[in-house]
Amino acid sequence: RFKIQRAMQDRIAFDERLQAAKALIDECLADWTVDARPEIQTLINQAFITDKEGDINTGRVLALRRLGIDDERWVQAMVAIGEALQVVGSKSYLRVYERIGDTDRYQPIALDIAGV
Repeated sequence: RFKIQRAMQDRIAFDERLQAAKALIDECLADWTVDARPEIQTLINQAFITDKEGDINTGRVLALRRLGIDDERWVQAMVAIGEALQVVGSKSYLRVYERIGDTDRYQPIALDIAGV
């Protein structure tokens, strides 16, 4: 009737190689936006904005890697981003599900055990 799954999630961060990637991206943007409005650069630079703790959102930076840009500098920057990724820790958590009737389907049960 119930199903419990243990899952692991890695925490990732970037090392200093991210700065090299950012420098290459800045070169690309400088060339590509010579006659463009500065707001265009803001779209890419948004990925590198830090939060209150000074951390960069890894999801936004990694989203840049999905852009199909063929400029050699951009490709090098995306390789540098990939190399800058480091696993800095992991955590495990439990997911609890309840079977829906007599079917093979389950629905998740929300547990807020951290608030207890």
